[in-house]
Amino acid sequence: MENIIKQGMANLWKGKEAVGGKLYLTSHQLIHKPHKINIQSDQVELNLVDIDHVELYTNKIFGLSLMKNGLTVVDKDRNEYKFVVNKREDWKNEIEKLLGN
Repeated sequence: MENIIKQGMANLWKGKEAVGGKLYLTSHQLIHKPHKINIQSDQVELNLVDIDHVELYTNKIFGLSLMKNGLTVVDKDRNEYKFVVNKREDWKNEIEKLLGN
C-alpha cells in the first residue's frame, strides 16, 4: 500500500464539468476519486514519473480573475489536468518535492 502524503477535496475540470471528489498524493501517484453523484465518475490516476510539471492558475468569476485556487498538472505527453483545490501552493510544493524539483 502506498503512503498517502496529502489529501483533500478537489474538483477536476473535465470539459465543462467540474468533477467533485477527493485528491490524494501518494509516494507514487496523484489520484482524483470522484464523488458517486458526478456524471463523469472515472477515477484519474497519474503516476508521478509521468508528470512533467505543476503550475498555478487563477479561476475567473464573471470574467474576473478572483479565485486563486487552481492547480494544473501537466504530464510528459502535454496533457493538462486542471484541479480546484484549497491551499494550492501546498499541493504544488508537495508534488514538486516528490518530483525532485
